Order: sequence, then C-alpha cells, then structure tokens
Amino acid sequence: MKRSELFFGAMLVPIDFMMLLTAAAAAYYVRLSELVRGLRPVVFEVDLPFSQYMQLASIVSFVIIFVFAAQGLYAMRVTRKAFDEVTQIFSGISLGLMIIILGIFLRAELFQSRFILIIAYVFAFLFVSFGRAMIRELQHVLLQRGLGVHRVVLAGNGPFATELAALFTKNPDLGYVVVGELSNVEWSALQHIYDRHGLDEVIQTNPMLPDEDNLVLLDFSEQYKIDYKYVPNIFETHAINVRYRQIGTVPLLELSRTSLDGWGRIAKRVIDVVGASIGIVLLSPLLLLVAALIKRDSKGPVFYTQIRAGRTMMPFEIIKFRSMYADYCVGTKYGGKKAERKYNELKGKANERSGPLFKMRNDPRITKIGRIIRKLRIDELPQLFNVLRGEMSLIGPRPHLPEEIAQYAKVHRKLFAIKPGMTGMAQVAGNAGLTFEEEAKLDIAYIENWSLRLDGVLLIKTLLILISDKNAV
Repeated sequence: MKRSELFFGAMLVPIDFMMLLTAAAAAYYVRLSELVRGLRPVVFEVDLPFSQYMQLASIVSFVIIFVFAAQGLYAMRVTRKAFDEVTQIFSGISLGLMIIILGIFLRAELFQSRFILIIAYVFAFLFVSFGRAMIRELQHVLLQRGLGVHRVVLAGNGPFATELAALFTKNPDLGYVVVGELSNVEWSALQHIYDRHGLDEVIQTNPMLPDEDNLVLLDFSEQYKIDYKYVPNIFETHAINVRYRQIGTVPLLELSRTSLDGWGRIAKRVIDVVGASIGIVLLSPLLLLVAALIKRDSKGPVFYTQIRAGRTMMPFEIIKFRSMYADYCVGTKYGGKKAERKYNELKGKANERSGPLFKMRNDPRITKIGRIIRKLRIDELPQLFNVLRGEMSLIGPRPHLPEEIAQYAKVHRKLFAIKPGMTGMAQVAGNAGLTFEEEAKLDIAYIENWSLRLDGVLLIKTLLILISDKNAV
C-alpha cells in the first residue's frame, strides 16, 4: 500500500465530516435568511438554537460516516470511479436522512422545519461530492507527476498483457505505470527491474503459466513485500462465488453460479414486483396513448409477443408494443412465410452485429410510430407485465431468442443463471453498438458480481441514457 493512498484514505474521513457539518450550518442559515423568512416564518429557532442544532448535526454526521465506511468509501485505492463514488454518497446521505426522520417520529419535539431537512440533505450531497472531487483531482495531479503511481511488471505473454499495457498507457489517471514486461519468468529479470525502477505490484497475465513460474513470482513478491495479482484460469473464474460447507467432518467448497441467491434473490423479487406495479400505474396514461397511436398508424395488434428463453432456458412470451408492420412480425399469425423470408433476407445482407444476434438501423419493416417508440424505448414498457409474472426482472441479462441460443458457445450458458431483465449492463454500456461477445461478457460480469447496489446504479444509468442513447435500433 502506497503512503499516498494511506494519506488520502485517512484524509477522506475528516473532509467528509467537515463537509457534512458545513452543509448543516449552511442549511440552518439559509432557513434563517430574510428571503426564506419572508416566505415562511421561523418557528424552531427558540426550541433549537444553533449550538444545539450543530450538536445534533454532529451526531448525524458520525452516523453517515459509519454508513460511508460500511459502503467501502474509505477503502484504500489508487483512484476511484466518480459515478460509483457519487452513488454511494447519495445512498449514505439518504440513509442518514431516514435516521433523522425516524428520530423526529419518535421525538416530535425535536424541531419542526421540514425545509431545513430538505436543504441540508441537498447541501450534504453537494458538499461531500465537491470535497471528494477536490481530493480526486489532487490525486490525479500527483499521479501525473509520478507521486503515488503503482509501478507494475506484467509477467506472461498474451492478450491480457497487451490489453493491460495499452490501458495503463492510455489512462494514466488509473495510477499504474508498466516498468517491465516478462515473457519468460526468471528471478534475475525480476531483480533487475526491481533494482532499476522499484516495484509495487506483479501482475501475472497468463492463466496457463506453469506452476514453477508462478512460484517464482509468489516467492519474489513475498520477499520484497510486493502486491501480487493474477488473471484466473477457467476453473478459478467459475469459483468467483464460493461457499463453505461442512458435512459431518468433511469440509467442502460449493461453487455458486451467482451471488444472487438466498435473501438477495428474495429482495430482488420484492423490488421487481413493487417497481413493476408502480411503473404500470404511473405509466398507464402513456401506455394507453401509445396503444391508440399504434392502432391508428397501421393494421394489426397493439402488442407483439415472441418466445424468449429465460432462467434455465425456460421459454416464455415476451410482450412488447408492436413496432413493425404486422405482416413482417415473425412468429405471429399475421406474419407467416413472408415475414420469415424478409427476416432471412435482411439478416443475410444488412446485419450490423457480429455473432448470432441480428440488428440493423433503418429497418424497412418498422412503422412510423414504431421508429419513435423504439428510439424512446417505449416499445419495451409492456415487459413490466413480464416482470410481474415472474418471467423477467427489472435488471438482468438480455432475453434470448431460441434461434440465437442454438449458436451460443458453452461459455454463454452462464447467461441463463438468472432471469433476463428489461435493462442491464449491455444496455447501459452501448446496447446495439456492442458486439455479441462484448454484450455477453458484460451480462456474465453482472451475474457474477450482482448486488442490490449494482442494480440501483444500472437503473440510474438507464434513466440517464434514455434521452441520449444514439445506439437505439
């Protein structure tokens, strides 16, 4: 661990605390300002003077600091992703607000200003985010000057070594600089790099590296107290989620396909049901309007159903608003052979995706209204009913067509470990702009690293790109 990381990690605690107190004080004085007084008289000033108010703010700030710590916001890292950090700050401060509201509920005499709660909540988020942005910017400046940079050696040839070397060179803000690349692992070569440049990390980039070479890397790292990272082999990749079991006196390790199990699976289902129900109620005027426009625009049904494969490859009928002319809808009574011929023709000549998936821009089968609702992703809103029925989730991998599955490789079977989703990693990362392999890697990463927080981040990102996604087809 670099001293600079220890320093910045330790500095974050007092800075966050100071920003929280500053936000509380600013909210108090904004409430007492002449402008706000003119709109709404102050009734809490006598019962809650500034000194007592700041004592309460200090207690709440300590609670939020503990929440931040539980979320990993004080983990020692080279750099942090700004978006991930901001979402964690938002959730931590939101929990702090809930605690305050609970306190007000239990002790109604605390104080009566709802305005000060709201403005303190907003200020806290802004101030803490600003303070951390300044720290992050200072880290980046120091990294550019070589302070706090992790000097790494890449051991092993192959695509992973090439990819990491290019990534570290292109993104110096990551805080890594490659001081050596070894195709053959030898102690003398490692010693030469260490003596000349110094070393902070050894990264083994070849999953097939012989055991004797791995032992050299491990022994060298242990002797010089250097961090050691490695690219896992196929078995270790499947062992990402491991559970310890003991039957009698026999210890066992159980390989889990995903962390989405047990209470996590229950919580995700509850969120799906509540979210889908609220979505259907709030969006019902829009759903009715779109249905009327589809009926007016072209002949045929309002909805288009299609067989997709869900969890464990179980088939189900996905529901969408019809965006194509009815006689071009494959797999419906309106389509028939004409629809299949057109589909095969376009797939053979105009497919813009590599792999088994078919996507194209300016599809001639799409209606005028269909282009609009596809661009705005409104055509997928009826999938909320699939979520209610338990066939899909709000967040998850892309639902798959049976004819696509027939072309999948063995590694792609992991995509069926959980329910498909209305949105997910692929949609957030680029959707139609991604190759099939890129999309599959993202969905598998989601399955292996699932968490409720990740679902929240993906949902927020989905809402943000709805108005700016240029890859919608």
